[in-house]
Amino acid sequence: MSKKPENRNMADTARVGQADQPEPHLAGEIVGLYAPVHPGLVFRQQLHDGLVETMRHRSKLHVAEPAERRRWALVVGATVGSLVPLVGVAAYLVRSRSTGKAQHAASQ
Repeated sequence: MSKKPENRNMADTARVGQADQPEPHLAGEIVGLYAPVHPGLVFRQQLHDGLVETMRHRSKLHVAEPAERRRWALVVGATVGSLVPLVGVAAYLVRSRSTGKAQHAASQ
């Protein structure tokens, strides 16, 4: 099922485009009405202190596994990774001896 595209005439398309964009002179009027405001010293100091405290708190929340635990995980992973191929070779040898002949992969 395909949906038919909407048929709009050029006037409708132009009106939609104008409604999406604010009046260009409106920004100029707003700038003229309000003077820029600079934050006070107390506010800036509170903001600075709050940001510094947040950064200190975040650095304390960083949880890392102890080095000893990571080391053991790597040793166990490496051991298991090394034993899997050896077990496969041993299983192949046991099976080939029990059947009396070597098994070969099927040729394609």
